[in-house]
Amino acid sequence: MSYPSSSTMRYAALLLLAVLALAGCGQTVPRENPRFPMVHAPTPGVNYRIRVGDVIQVDVFQEPLMTMRQRVLADGTISVALIGRLSVAGRTVEQAAASIAAVLDKKQLVNPQVTITILAYAPRRFTVWGQVKTPGTYVIPPEEVVSLPEAIAMAGGNTVIGNSRRTVVSRNVGESVEQLRVDATAPEAQRFLVTEGDVIHVPETAF
Repeated sequence: MSYPSSSTMRYAALLLLAVLALAGCGQTVPRENPRFPMVHAPTPGVNYRIRVGDVIQVDVFQEPLMTMRQRVLADGTISVALIGRLSVAGRTVEQAAASIAAVLDKKQLVNPQVTITILAYAPRRFTVWGQVKTPGTYVIPPEEVVSLPEAIAMAGGNTVIGNSRRTVVSRNVGESVEQLRVDATAPEAQRFLVTEGDVIHVPETAF
């Protein structure tokens, strides 16, 4: 009667462990090698779009009584004299100013000149955890972008056992969460931009 060799038994044991590990991973599997979009940083004061939570000031030329400062509400609106509530979220300051001017022109002001200034930006937060030196929540600077390698660097970089080649980014897409597995050491990872609400996990190196 012959018995399985020790190498065969070790292989069978490893295979069984791999099957059990895959079974315990759940339904969500990170998508490998996502395409890296070529995105350019916004030009300060031009491409920035007003967000919920921003504090803005509205000025109407030669109408000092209409100057107002307020925070953009959760529904994306502000209150403007002679108009009432008006949606501004998602628009550039120029677009929002033009919208307010157009409505005022229909009221009782002739060719009003409206300017909007961002006084305080609502923070855009993301989280880095796992095998990084200072895991936690970080903020994308106003009117700037942060690439995935920069986000990991903000968290102090990898620990000695961190494997950023297998970084997993969990991102809200509509009503679901998409997981992307990204090699954060690849040159093209500089084009992978972190967005508000991203959760970045740097796993441990498998020995």
